[in-house]
Amino acid sequence: MEFRLQIGLLLASFISVIFVLRCVVKNKMNIHYSMIWILWGIGMITFSVFPQIIYSISEILSVQVPVNTVFLIMIFLLYCLTFYIYLKLSKHNEEIINLNYEIALLKKKVEELLVQKND
Repeated sequence: MEFRLQIGLLLASFISVIFVLRCVVKNKMNIHYSMIWILWGIGMITFSVFPQIIYSISEILSVQVPVNTVFLIMIFLLYCLTFYIYLKLSKHNEEIINLNYEIALLKKKVEELLVQKND
């Protein structure tokens, strides 16, 4: 792996981990979700410090250029992260629909109680 890419990955990984930790401290991000980003950053730090891991993965996957292996890994992880986010989004949409039903029922009960009280 080219030394400039190695340094770039290392810097980007450190900056992203520090940014995520800062968001957690300022309560801008849930610690559960931040763990994904912190682990991702630690993985990238590991790859940049020990580039022979990338060379080994490149050989296993029959990828000729190790930089392409880094891109392949990143694209795969982004794909997995996107799928996870869509799963969470679907779950939250169902919860919102259920909460809307509960609010409608409670609103109807309150209106019925007000009508009974006025009679």
